[in-house]
Amino acid sequence: MRHSSSKREVILGGMRVGGCYKLRAFQHTKDYLSNVGTYAFNSETSKTKVWKIVPGIDGTRNSITLKDPKSKYGLMTYGKNKARFYWNKYLNKKAATFYVTKGLMGRGVSFMPVSKRGYFMQHEKLVKGVSKHQILVNKYDGKFAFKKSATWYAIKSKC
Repeated sequence: MRHSSSKREVILGGMRVGGCYKLRAFQHTKDYLSNVGTYAFNSETSKTKVWKIVPGIDGTRNSITLKDPKSKYGLMTYGKNKARFYWNKYLNKKAATFYVTKGLMGRGVSFMPVSKRGYFMQHEKLVKGVSKHQILVNKYDGKFAFKKSATWYAIKSKC
C-alpha cells in the first residue's frame, strides 16, 4: 500500500488558507481590521491587526474563519448586526464562518457570513477625526457607500 502526502494549498479571494494578513480598509487607507477591547473595528491605532485565515470552523466548503495569529480567539457575528472577537471555546461555529468574495468595489475582498447570505461585514460610516469605526454586518443594499465600506485589501503579513 502506498501513501502519498501532498499538501494542497487552498486560496480563497487571493488569500492562502493558513496564512496571515492585515485587512486594510478600501476607503480609509490607514485603517485595518482590528481587535479593540474584543470588538471588531477598523482602526489606525490598534496594535492587534494581523489575522490568520483558517478553514471555516463549521466545515462549510470554501469558507474561512478569522483568528489571531496564535489561534486563541476568532471573529464572529453577534446580536443583530455586530462583529466581535471571542475565545475559541465560545465561538459559535456558524457565526464565525465567512465566505470570501471578490470585493464589492470590484477589487480586494469582502466577507459574507455563512449564516447570513446577502449580508456583508462593513465598517461604520467614516467620521472625520475619529480613528476607529466599528465593524457591522448589514444586508447588501447595492449603494456605492456600502460597497466601499465592505471592501478590504488583504496584505500578506508574518504570523
